[in-house]
Amino acid sequence: MQTLWTEPERNQKAEEILMRELRIHPLTARLLCNRGLTDPVEADAFLRPDLNQLHDPFGLPDMDKAAHRIQAALASGETIFIHGDYDVDGVTSTALYVRALTALGAKLVYRIPHRRNDGYDIKIPAIEWAKEQGATLVITSDCGIQAREAVTHANNLGLTVIITDHHEPGEILPAAFAIVNPHRHDSTYPFPQLAGVGVAFKTMQAVVRLVEPTHENAYIQKFLDLVACGTVADVMPLLGENRVFAYFGLKQLATTRKVGLRALLAGAGIDTSKPLSAESVGFGIGPRINAVGRLDDAALALDLMLTGDPEEAQMLVEKMNAFNVERQVTQKRILEEAKKIVESRDLDLTRILVVASPGWNAGVVGIVAGKLVDAYYRPAIVIGVSDDETRGKGSARSIPGFDMFEGMQLCRELLESCGGHEMAAGLSLTMKNLDAFEAKINAHAHATMTEADFVPRLRHDGLIEPGDLSLSLLEEWARFAPFGQGNPEPRFASQSLLICEAKRMGKDMSHLKLRVRATAMDPTDCVAWGQGDWVERAGPGDTLEAVYTPQVNEWNGRRLLQLNIKDLRKPLLSTLLP
Repeated sequence: MQTLWTEPERNQKAEEILMRELRIHPLTARLLCNRGLTDPVEADAFLRPDLNQLHDPFGLPDMDKAAHRIQAALASGETIFIHGDYDVDGVTSTALYVRALTALGAKLVYRIPHRRNDGYDIKIPAIEWAKEQGATLVITSDCGIQAREAVTHANNLGLTVIITDHHEPGEILPAAFAIVNPHRHDSTYPFPQLAGVGVAFKTMQAVVRLVEPTHENAYIQKFLDLVACGTVADVMPLLGENRVFAYFGLKQLATTRKVGLRALLAGAGIDTSKPLSAESVGFGIGPRINAVGRLDDAALALDLMLTGDPEEAQMLVEKMNAFNVERQVTQKRILEEAKKIVESRDLDLTRILVVASPGWNAGVVGIVAGKLVDAYYRPAIVIGVSDDETRGKGSARSIPGFDMFEGMQLCRELLESCGGHEMAAGLSLTMKNLDAFEAKINAHAHATMTEADFVPRLRHDGLIEPGDLSLSLLEEWARFAPFGQGNPEPRFASQSLLICEAKRMGKDMSHLKLRVRATAMDPTDCVAWGQGDWVERAGPGDTLEAVYTPQVNEWNGRRLLQLNIKDLRKPLLSTLLP
């Protein structure tokens, strides 16, 4: 299936204002407008992140109630129970609560659920365990917004529950004492896209302001590394407050004094002598923490986040690395089996891919769902079936145009539980309902989606001549970092690129190396990962069109402009949409 190349509609008036007010290059102004930053003040704030750009935590719904209740618990010596989640966001937010509350003298018990044994979210057994431990206050971290039954049970036992979460709420909120969630329908908080660790960070900032107001700045500085890890790994948009968290948190992470994080960086082979990127967290730290929760007990990852013992940290990182290797092997096997199921079906009649099988680890199916979306460009739901084949737990990933959370809510009577976001969700169900669930969610997709929704799109920042680029311009764009969700690296399209040289490269020769020339331009090097087969389709003398990210290639003491190609086309096959 051919990918459509798209670009945002230009706002030339806003671009001109930005150029004049900020004294920036025309292409830099275009990049800012493409990211929704048309106001000079907002654009300047984006280019100059500052901790003062963080919003008042008391602007979050129920924050005043939550912070004062935690303050009271600290003052009276109550035992506080922290319940987190088993992914990076849940682990880092739980670690933040434990570290910050411990520093304030709290009596704590805490728990990360076991994915296989406990399942997602806070459950009645966890509430009863907390009661046995003498806890009187429960704080959820990155979970709880759908846990109505568990919260009601806690209330009946005399426990106070504060939910801090960032997942989408249902129509009926749990009967908790306070619910701090920027996605609440009555929220007026100016930035709703916080990760769970962002909500935890804000909650403890409010508590510190009440309990130790002179320590608030020190608190912020101390926990930026954790909030950056969780925010980036949970693939939250790196704009607004998240951009501030990532910008300063990645800097702090490189020099962190937290023993576990230092060991994890070393174990992932991340060079901290250079500026850390969001990619370092997303592909280095995140998978290792997630792998433990997917295959075993995420409490190991939490132990790593809390330990002060270098030897223990090293031992835990070695275990996490081993789990990550096992996760990769398991993921590959499940993906191959899932693809065989998908390809046995008529994809012309299937809008939502729903696949299930015994032997599929429920902790890995979310990754597999994402891989199926990449391969077939359809929303995918992958379900691991219990050994007795009566129940299933699954994860879903979507594409633009289909709200997965809404779709699951419409099928709620067929599910035991569900929760998540527009683009990603989780569910559990009895297998007797699988066929009915698959039929109903596909019927909903048929009613709400069109054929155009199933055409993959590659968005770029505009059609330009490669000669418009320069090393100095790329240095100006370095101010856009860290790049990630919502703030991608600059990406452009160019036509009439004359091939001067084309060859395969890499150990398996699967990658492509090009030298191309365009109007008023010296030959420029290009790399296209995984596109080595183009040497059989085009060679010297041919012209191509490309979408690419311009980069600086440092080699042998020289700094050269290089185009990292994302997609290639022969001119007659090209489709460039405005």
